[in-house]
Parts: sequence; C-alpha cells; structure tokens
Amino acid sequence: MTFRLLCGQPPSGLWPGPNLFEPGEAFGRLLQLPSLTGAFAFTVIAQLLAALVYIIGLRSAPLAALSRAGAGAGRPASGFAILGGNAKARFAVTAVALSHGIMVALMSMTPVHLHDHGASLAVVGITISLHVAGMFALSPVFGWLSDRTGRVPVLLAGQGMLLASLVLAWLAPHAMVTPSLILLGLGWSASIVSGSALLTDTLTAGERPAVQGVSDLIMNLTGAACGALAGPVLAVIGFPGLATAVIPLVAVIVVWTALRALPARSA
Repeated sequence: MTFRLLCGQPPSGLWPGPNLFEPGEAFGRLLQLPSLTGAFAFTVIAQLLAALVYIIGLRSAPLAALSRAGAGAGRPASGFAILGGNAKARFAVTAVALSHGIMVALMSMTPVHLHDHGASLAVVGITISLHVAGMFALSPVFGWLSDRTGRVPVLLAGQGMLLASLVLAWLAPHAMVTPSLILLGLGWSASIVSGSALLTDTLTAGERPAVQGVSDLIMNLTGAACGALAGPVLAVIGFPGLATAVIPLVAVIVVWTALRALPARSA
C-alpha cells in the first residue's frame, strides 16, 4: 500500500491546481523531483507571489484598528473562552469544522480511487477541477441566500448536498464520481458560507478576530484529521465504505440543528 493511500493527500489549501498535475510532472522531471511533486513547485511560486501582494497591497490594518478601539477595555478574552460561553458560536464552529472534514475526507481519496481504477492524471485533474468549481463558483449565491432566507436553511441545504454526494459515492463509486465531487463542493460551499455568517452573527466586533482564529484552527485540524484517517479507511473498506463512514458527521450537524430549533418551537 502506498504512502499517500495510508496518509492521505495534502489539505485542500495546499494543492496545486489539479490541471497542473501533468505539466507539473514534466517540470518535475526537468528538476529531477520525485513523481507527482513537480506541480507543487508551481504552488510555491504562487504562495510567494501571494505573500508579496499581501505585504505590498494590504495597507489597511483592521485588526490593529480594532485593538486600538478596544484599548482600555482590559485584556480581551481568548477565542476558546468566548466559545465556552456562547452556545450559538460553538454550534457554528462545529458545523463549519465538520463540513470541512466531510469534504476533505472524500475529496482527498478521490484521486487515489480514480488512479487505482485506471484513470489518467488528466481525468483526475478534470474531476478535481469540477469539484473546486463547485466549492467556489456559487459562494456569492450562497451568501445572498444566507442573507435572504437565513443562515440555518442554507446550512441544511448544504448538508443535504453533502449527504447526496456521499450516497452517490457509496452507491455508484465509479460511474458517479464526478457528480458526487461536484455536489461535495457545492455542499461544502453552502455550509461554510452560511456557517461562517452564523458565527459572525453571534459575536461582537471585539470578539470576532479571536474566535475566527480559533474557528479556522479547529476547521483545519478537523480537515487534517479526516484527510489522514481517510487513507486507512479507504485501504480497509474501499471508497464506498469511506463515503458511508463519513455520513454520521452530516447526521451530527442535522440533529444538532434540530435540537437547537426545539426551544424556539415550544416558546
């Protein structure tokens, strides 16, 4: 069993563009790099350029301004302390983190699954490209819907799309991989956008920087854990089994959402 199957693929934020895999292989051979690593040279260049844009272009300092505005109010509470006293914020952070973990678990093993069944790097690249398009292309729409219809309905719609993706991967792991990955991206987008908006709604301006940092930390740790565990799960029970193993994470979000609604209905 290969190392990447056991340990998973890199977190989604560190992936080179999926359609750069084949050009990356050619570039990697020129540099005598190991197989499947050449495309990450493009990622390094892109990250350096992004850092340069950040250093040169970001002249406003919103966090510094917020800190000055809060001067004299005492030492601000830590993000974890704020979450400890805010049930709505804990729900939003959990929904965002688990939605991200669901996405990473299935997405990270899809290239391995496709490759093991004879798909070329080009096919893998196109599949992941469509998944990434699902993740980001409609994010403004999900933001608009969150404002128009409410955060929770969009969050539940996102969970519905994630569940549909997992069911497709379970029932048709070969024929329906691409539709499954598109739905996975769309469900992630709806869930992350609405969950992040819900988190912002529960916090004051002074609380947001600390709690957002904690939320990002928990989200990325959850994604890393799910990506790492997905490899051994795939090795033992296959791609359909991996999809079914992740379904309980959707159930946690849906059940918690329903439980949060009970007091409001009885009031």
